[in-house]
Amino acid sequence: MTGTKSLQTYKKGDLVKQIKGQVAMISTPSELVRLGNIQIAGESNKHIIAEMLIELNEFSNISRRMTEAQIIETVKMLLSKYPNLSLQEYQVFFNKIKSGYFGQLYESLDGIKIMVFMKEYYREVNTAYIEFKEEKHQEIKRIEGHRDR
Repeated sequence: MTGTKSLQTYKKGDLVKQIKGQVAMISTPSELVRLGNIQIAGESNKHIIAEMLIELNEFSNISRRMTEAQIIETVKMLLSKYPNLSLQEYQVFFNKIKSGYFGQLYESLDGIKIMVFMKEYYREVNTAYIEFKEEKHQEIKRIEGHRDR
């Protein structure tokens, strides 16, 4: 799958703009997990993840950008390894890379760097989900305790 035509099949646009607006003010994983109306990325939305990655590639001030084949393969790897992340979580992830959260990219961007960054990010999001779930559990126990009185 090479040539501009194959990458164009990944581009959609409007939904990415909507997601960007939804996550614009999010700065922590705990804010992210409290977001409503999320959509799991999944294979059917690979074009959206690809567009986010294309934007990162174009945004980065690096001398060696990702090729089309690398972008497509990286999207497949991300969705295979992290199938339960939402589109919003992916957007926050790419925003964090753009902001230098994971460190400088230096001269290149590639799938390996993206996967290493995602591993760290996934840990953060997973921890936030566990904390959120525990908070909800404690809240339910507190409410049930008030009913018993």
